Amino acid sequence: MISAGLIAGSIIFWSLKLGIGPTPTSSKVRSSIRRIIPDDVSGEIIELGCGWGHLIPILREKYPSKKIHAWERSPIPAIFTQGVYRIEVKRDDFFKANFEKAGFIICYLFPGAMERVEKEIIPQLPPGCWILTHTFSLSKRVPVKTLKANDLYQTQVYLYQTPL
Repeated sequence: MISAGLIAGSIIFWSLKLGIGPTPTSSKVRSSIRRIIPDDVSGEIIELGCGWGHLIPILREKYPSKKIHAWERSPIPAIFTQGVYRIEVKRDDFFKANFEKAGFIICYLFPGAMERVEKEIIPQLPPGCWILTHTFSLSKRVPVKTLKANDLYQTQVYLYQTPL
């Protein structure tokens, strides 16, 4: 009982601190991601805010020879993802990271974080880097491709690419 309370308390604390909880990507949105994800990626594969790790299998399936870099600040989902998917999860603030070697970034972040991605991360990205988001778009960019998930909300999946 105490463990469940500590786990719940940790998730609530980090949700309030970060402005969003570790929300899983639904299976229908994951299906859309499988259909839109780029084939040709030359740099590192990076998931920003991996939460419970539901996108890790898609990334591994699509890019079996590439190392996936996962980031999650909330400790319980990070530990879960690391244990279940046997992947290193960085618990640092990804806004302080260097993305010069990125080839593909995938994220499901709240609108405020998406604004920061546009301002702070995208300028670091190499030409041709792919960015995939869902639910929340990059407001100052035009996607290369969009797809609507076949779910209740018709969730949008957005694929962007930095200029070549």
